[in-house]
Amino acid sequence: MKKLFLLWLFCGIYQTVVAQNRVTISGYVTEKGSAENLPQVTIYAPSLQLGTTTNNYGFYSLTLPASASVELQYTFIGYKTVKKTIVLDKDQTISVELETESNELNEVVLEAQEEKVSETPQMSVVSLPIQQIKEIPALFGEKDVLKVLQLMPGVKSGGEGTSGLYVRGGGPDQNLIILDDAIVYNASHLFGFFSLFNGNALKSVELTKGGFPARYGGRLSSVVDMTMKDGHKEEFHGEASIGLISSSATIEGPIKKGKSSFLVSGRRTYLDLLVKPFLPKDQKAGYYFYDLNAKVNYAFSPKDRVYLSGYFGQDKFSFSDKSQADYQTKVGLYWGNATSTLRWNHLFNDKIFSNLSLIYSHYNFIINALEQDSEDKFELKYISRIRDFGAKYDVDFAPSPKHNLKMGALLLTHRFTPSAVVLRDDYSGTNLNTRRATDVLEGGVYVEDVFRPTTRLSANVGFRLSYFGYKTTHYVYPEPRASLAYRISEGLAVKASYAVMNQYLHLLSNTGAGLPTDLWVQSTDRVKPQQSQQVAIGIAKDF
Repeated sequence: MKKLFLLWLFCGIYQTVVAQNRVTISGYVTEKGSAENLPQVTIYAPSLQLGTTTNNYGFYSLTLPASASVELQYTFIGYKTVKKTIVLDKDQTISVELETESNELNEVVLEAQEEKVSETPQMSVVSLPIQQIKEIPALFGEKDVLKVLQLMPGVKSGGEGTSGLYVRGGGPDQNLIILDDAIVYNASHLFGFFSLFNGNALKSVELTKGGFPARYGGRLSSVVDMTMKDGHKEEFHGEASIGLISSSATIEGPIKKGKSSFLVSGRRTYLDLLVKPFLPKDQKAGYYFYDLNAKVNYAFSPKDRVYLSGYFGQDKFSFSDKSQADYQTKVGLYWGNATSTLRWNHLFNDKIFSNLSLIYSHYNFIINALEQDSEDKFELKYISRIRDFGAKYDVDFAPSPKHNLKMGALLLTHRFTPSAVVLRDDYSGTNLNTRRATDVLEGGVYVEDVFRPTTRLSANVGFRLSYFGYKTTHYVYPEPRASLAYRISEGLAVKASYAVMNQYLHLLSNTGAGLPTDLWVQSTDRVKPQQSQQVAIGIAKDF
């Protein structure tokens, strides 16, 4: 017992001495002018060959050996690199503003700061700058995020001009599409030809095709993680655009300068207005869709920030015919998504960052049909919907220069209503009213560590335990994850990854177009969950 006590005392003294020889630099990286938090910014100390990246909220924490001084480089695609010389004599909070690169170029001289993919263990990840998405030509002038992702290696569309994603042989239902932590189930407008994501309201788009980090789960093929802009914190800005089939407008600005801001962005098509003059007076037909993105945020203190964001969109198709005096026909087809996320960022200290998210997601599909004459009436209403409530808690912990830990938990309640029919048929004397709703529970806990055991080897090793419950049926599956990168020389690395994924939801579809008539259903005791094991290997070269 005495030996154990001495060993414990020695370890405590050793950790204290080590801690005294280390200094932690932490803070936020924002865009100059707008104060927008920037995710995935690289912070690197070349002399020590140590670095880190900001999380989705622009926060970073880097622990370095104490020294007289060190140069830190802050780099991000599309922004000018910032270099700071820092004296490492005590823990410090250093927030940095990055300025966008100018479009002016010196004659015959092209300069660019490129992200070094050879220095990160993660593979099969594509981060798209929003400005690049806006500059790529698109169908009818509509800037479409999902169509840009279709141009990436390993990604295909379901059909010409459609916005479906088929990643490395997977189906459209095997992609986890997230908007500010909320799941989006049907991500298309106009029967699959346009996606519902308005590029003017987005801050970051990241596609993960393999080597999935442990923080993601629930799908087999890919993860599309999108974050909405926070809104300009210094001054009011707005933009508007007019296209062939739709128009959009965005306004953002401060509520309280430096502390709070808002963003509102909307889009609507006007196909219904263009078709209306060509229709007979006794007939009406039209189709349109609209999107609305909104977000507000407030910094209560340097350690606490709250975000409230939401998306609301719907497609509407309708037709009516009253050409006969004693007979009328009406048909309506409606589908839409609504999401909302309330998030609280809390900074415990310069090494521990946490985020709590309360999540709501709702997908709704309705068909209305009416046929009536002077004596009889036929009426049909069909409803299919999914409603989610959930909570998610994530913690980032940077204990040392060689380790960056992430851990958290997710709990979601799904309510599926795959078939709700209301039928009145006077011709046959039939009256029917059926609703079948099912409640299921899905959750998971995870831990992952991005670490560098040597100067040449870096790794992201994690573990996720997923859970799904339906009535008396319960599924619990372990999901190990690992990504490794070995640097052969400067700018050249070999990478490999392994991931186990489980999917508890299934899409019933008879077409490849991603129509709203496709139904989502849950796993049961008879319908087992889908599972995949993915192995990937590749070479990363910085030119």
